[in-house]
Amino acid sequence: MKSALKSWLLKPQPRLRAGGLLVLLVVSSFITPLSLDMYTPSIPHMADYFDTDTATVNLTLMGYYLFFAVGMLVFGPLSDKYGRKPLLVVGMVLYSIGSVSCALAPSIEALIAVRVVQALGAGSMSTVCTAVVKDTFEMERREKILALIQVLFVIGPIVAPMAGTAVLAVADWRGTFWVLTVVGVACLALSLLFSETLDGKDRYRGSLASTLGRLVVVARDPGFFVFLVVSSIFEIPYMAYVSVGSYIYIDFFGVGEVGYSLFFAAAAAVMAAGPAVWLSASKRGMTVRRFTTLLFVAVICAGAVMAVAGHLSPFLFCGCFAVLALAAASIRPYSLNILLEQQGRDAGTASALMNCMHAALGCIGMLLAMLPWSNFIVGVGVLAIVSVVGALVGWMALLRSRVPLACVKGDEPVSPL
Repeated sequence: MKSALKSWLLKPQPRLRAGGLLVLLVVSSFITPLSLDMYTPSIPHMADYFDTDTATVNLTLMGYYLFFAVGMLVFGPLSDKYGRKPLLVVGMVLYSIGSVSCALAPSIEALIAVRVVQALGAGSMSTVCTAVVKDTFEMERREKILALIQVLFVIGPIVAPMAGTAVLAVADWRGTFWVLTVVGVACLALSLLFSETLDGKDRYRGSLASTLGRLVVVARDPGFFVFLVVSSIFEIPYMAYVSVGSYIYIDFFGVGEVGYSLFFAAAAAVMAAGPAVWLSASKRGMTVRRFTTLLFVAVICAGAVMAVAGHLSPFLFCGCFAVLALAAASIRPYSLNILLEQQGRDAGTASALMNCMHAALGCIGMLLAMLPWSNFIVGVGVLAIVSVVGALVGWMALLRSRVPLACVKGDEPVSPL
């Protein structure tokens, strides 16, 4: 695998090598799910610890996700101007400092504030690493790398709640942030060995203001923007589940912290099959049009079952969510590849918008999950139905329009697999 991966590199990595680059890309990619999911088993107890309510504690989740998006919007375009490595190192430093500060936070207000610093660093890491994939791999290899990263990406949601539960057995919630500090410092060490992938001649030459203004230019591409929205829509019900999952499993179903981590891990494990499902379907002649439509229909049906009957059993609820998780994992690699292909030299900016859209919709999902539903299970199910029906309508309108979309209109393959 290492020799094959090395042959795919357009830009050599003399110090990291191909394997080290892959580790950096994977670990940086699941920094955010790790940062979100690892301490979720502690959330029901943190309200008592800080003598506050659950809505305030949830701001540590929503605030993180919001400023994660801000970090991507700022650092992505800057990486097109100043290069990938400087922004990657800055992101690693911010994340490490933020993680230490979280571990030492004396109050819930302080924790919310320093989570912002942690999130900004994670945003830089995420968007720059996606741009590095565009810089480093040819289009026909890029989707396989994205699929591989996506498979490894699910290790974060699988391991994080289990690791968080294990930490709680020997320490309190602060211990989870010390673990994240170690991860951040390890990524910082790898980023210092990273060799720049954006040549000087390919960097954006405009002013700082016009560099950030590229966000508007890229976002105004109708094919890029509409496909970005519809392919990212699963983030609404997915992050709604992440934000209230601990309450559902621990408080509603009464399975305890260990049971919660096992159910969460089971659904996340299903996500590992997502990229493989798409790669297998595409080899058998399945087009992007048909596959994406089938994903939307499947999630709408699963959301309906969840809303009506999900409260009957944690296994039924988890099974319904697993359909959503599988769909989200299946669409992500090829949608990222298609979106990157729409843009030439604005890979950092495109990456920023792509990752920011995921984060923004996820933040909306977390906010909507806290509405006064009859119970959280109904809320997640309804959000899945409404959001994905809207995406399906937008998807069908895009296909019927004259708006160009490379690798989709005309049923061109996303990559010659």
